[in-house]
Amino acid sequence: MKLLVCDLDGTLTRTVAVDEECFVQAFADQFSIHDLNTKWAEYEHVTDVGILQEVFRSTFHRLPQPDEVLRFAECVVALLTDRHSASGDHFGEIPGATSLLLNLTNHSEWRVAIATGCLETSAKFKMRAAHLPASDFPAAFAEDGPSREAIVRAAIERAKEQYRECQFERIVSLGDALWDVQTARLLELPFVGVGDGQRAALLHDSGATTVIENFVNYEQSMECFERAVIPA
Repeated sequence: MKLLVCDLDGTLTRTVAVDEECFVQAFADQFSIHDLNTKWAEYEHVTDVGILQEVFRSTFHRLPQPDEVLRFAECVVALLTDRHSASGDHFGEIPGATSLLLNLTNHSEWRVAIATGCLETSAKFKMRAAHLPASDFPAAFAEDGPSREAIVRAAIERAKEQYRECQFERIVSLGDALWDVQTARLLELPFVGVGDGQRAALLHDSGATTVIENFVNYEQSMECFERAVIPA
């Protein structure tokens, strides 16, 4: 059996912009932090919990308490809900994502897991908003981090348990960002990037040899998963 480990924002859903907007606003609303550094690649761990911890260390000289993380997550979901109620335009799927997941659900050789740096409640809201058939997939979230490597490892372990596989014949990582490439390289996983234009060029430059724009062509997507290699 083979496993496709999927990121969420920018990979399966078109939610990068609205997620960032609500994430930044939650820092202002909950902790009165109005000058958040949004150059995400400058953080040690580009996950919701990793960023939250780093900002707390630099601002308050401590780590956030569990109730503060919970309050922050609830605020993000409330903001996402408001944006979705106003307009669902920013919560769609990457073209072909739903069809891809449905096909893989019934595939004889491939299985799917979700590994996202988002907090669980916000990730599940975005999956529902995009109408992704992903609720039954094994998944790992920011709470399993703070590092992306820890999140991907957790997703793989849950996939082994759910699909009753001691070891997968092949595990491919699917993502849209430079930190996704780095995580795949560190874990020595074949990687397929998702993006077009400048995003695709950045993924290629960071070591991703296989990058696709979307999943509209199912056969092409599957060929990419089969031939993907570990990022250089």
